[in-house]
Amino acid sequence: MEVNEKDWKLFRESLPKWQERYMEKLVEEYIEILKKDGSASDKYWALEGRIKADKRNPGVVITDIKRSNFYIHMSSLLRYKVITVDDLSDFSEETREALIHMV
Repeated sequence: MEVNEKDWKLFRESLPKWQERYMEKLVEEYIEILKKDGSASDKYWALEGRIKADKRNPGVVITDIKRSNFYIHMSSLLRYKVITVDDLSDFSEETREALIHMV
């Protein structure tokens, strides 16, 4: 599927904001891990495991930003709940429909 110029520009502008918002959510979740009762080592290893898993999440890192990966990245962001359907409101109707169908 072709990506129109407006959607492509909007994606490139929005991605860092979406990732920052998602990482803020992760940090809050990490704080909750550290607040739990238990030993320091248990909390450390729980947090380390969580961060290790989160590093691969598209809400944290997307490295290959190319038009050809637009729909793959957008659908991943939706599936991982980095963004919601509401975040798609400024995208074209065609893009919104394609992404909703994909997810």
